[in-house]
Amino acid sequence: MKREDISYIIGILLIFSITITGMLGYIQSQLELRKFVPHRYFAYTTLSLAAIHVYLNFDKVLRFIRRQLKGKR
Repeated sequence: MKREDISYIIGILLIFSITITGMLGYIQSQLELRKFVPHRYFAYTTLSLAAIHVYLNFDKVLRFIRRQLKGKR
């Protein structure tokens, strides 16, 4: 499996994780649950997937930042 394929899979998982975290947060809010464990674990999963996603695409992020800084000069 190529690195690009892994990046796409992580991106798709990240979208699902963000969606599920948001839905669970809404449920937690509506039911006034103080320690709703599924929401917390999905939030940790989302943060981990986001970190992996940035790591796998770090070269693209650097190129984007350099282009933006170059355009301002």
